[in-house]
Amino acid sequence: MKQRFRSLTWAVVVAILVAVTLLSMATGGQESGVRSPVSGPNLDSRLPTSDSRSPISGQQLVAESARCVASEPAISAELRYKIDAFGHALVGTGSYLQFGSGAEKLLRLELRMQVGERPAVVQEIRGAESYWVRRDVPPAPPSLGVVDLRKLRKALTQSGESAASDVLPQGQWIMLGGLARLISSLEQNFAFAAPRAEELRFNSADGKSMVRLPIWIVGGQWKPEKLAALVGREPGKSGALPEQLPDRVELVLGRTDDVLRLFPYRITYWHTPAAKAEDKERAGEPRELLSLELFNVSRKPIDLREFDYQPGDQEVQNLTQFYVQRYAAESKLR
Repeated sequence: MKQRFRSLTWAVVVAILVAVTLLSMATGGQESGVRSPVSGPNLDSRLPTSDSRSPISGQQLVAESARCVASEPAISAELRYKIDAFGHALVGTGSYLQFGSGAEKLLRLELRMQVGERPAVVQEIRGAESYWVRRDVPPAPPSLGVVDLRKLRKALTQSGESAASDVLPQGQWIMLGGLARLISSLEQNFAFAAPRAEELRFNSADGKSMVRLPIWIVGGQWKPEKLAALVGREPGKSGALPEQLPDRVELVLGRTDDVLRLFPYRITYWHTPAAKAEDKERAGEPRELLSLELFNVSRKPIDLREFDYQPGDQEVQNLTQFYVQRYAAESKLR
């Protein structure tokens, strides 16, 4: 039973993280090569102030955040994440690299966590022509798969972009465009309320000073038609959502032009349980399904060899046809 639980929980971690996400409370360097002066506060160390409302549209703010991230020629960041997988808390760390000013960016995501007594690692690397995904998750043997991006681009052109699935466990946000793609998918699928202008205060890395980070906090709920398409029910009809499906999302965006403009330092996905039979008017306490934070964000130069994966003598599974068929099938359903 313990081994089955390990496999289940890591499957949930991989499924959510390779599809969802993100980010935190540290600031990035304004100039190339300048790292954030802080390591980023822990999830429970935040002290928000200035709960003022902004006339800015939350929808426009999230859309602009996606455009800003997409326009950055290089982003390097560390990350940490926390997941509630069926009531079990899972935590891990990792890194994110993004290079290129055009639509076809080079991307690298690495996730690490402890599975039982052994470390587990998932790597996703989007190079110029190939997307690699390597999983070393005990007790299963390591696996390596590759997707031919030229064939995938052709399939996407013919079938169109996928919608709600891009922000859920079956999505592939690294393969399809990275962080900018993820934020854009959130804007397309969630209706965001007006943002709140707040400020985070936390100690610097050396503990000698107080760091202030102006932020926007903006929350959104599913657009009815997107949720209906996802769960297979008619728009406007309500019903309990599956336990691991979020019903709302919250983004923490930078609120200053001194660093990376509108950078999404944190994304948190929430699930609100349905009301119990004995108390139908009161929903359960909202549960934080996933929070992923990026910190030590910078524009420093990135060694392009980070995106040139060499499999060596490893056995490689070609996943191209699987994804081509998947997008073709999704096209027929729309």
